[in-house]
Amino acid sequence: MDNSPTTGSVSTTVAEKQRLAKASLAFNCKSPVFRKMFPDYIEKYNQQLLAEQSVSDQSSPAHQKGDDSSPLAAVPAGRNGTVLKDGQVNGEIRNEAMKNNRKGSKNFPVWLLFVLVSVFGAVMALPLLQP
Repeated sequence: MDNSPTTGSVSTTVAEKQRLAKASLAFNCKSPVFRKMFPDYIEKYNQQLLAEQSVSDQSSPAHQKGDDSSPLAAVPAGRNGTVLKDGQVNGEIRNEAMKNNRKGSKNFPVWLLFVLVSVFGAVMALPLLQP
């Protein structure tokens, strides 16, 4: 089999693929339809969360003794490790931007749409009207 990269292909590491798969599973587990269709994946995801929490609980007491006064501890981090303002998550910021964009756009007038369709219909019917 030919393993050479093609135009536009992206090569990723195994760690990157695992990270993306984990993020995809976390996103899908929030969907009620996904929960209904794939209960086994929900169970695996919950087991992964419990395993991660137990690992973080074991390492957190030693970490908390050293530094309790971190100003960034209560502020969530973005996908790339950047701190977001006002406790917002990336998706919340994106949703607000989409709502603001919709408010600024104006609807196309229905009467103008009707005129355009009528003119188009008349032009298309011209060959049929000639004797």
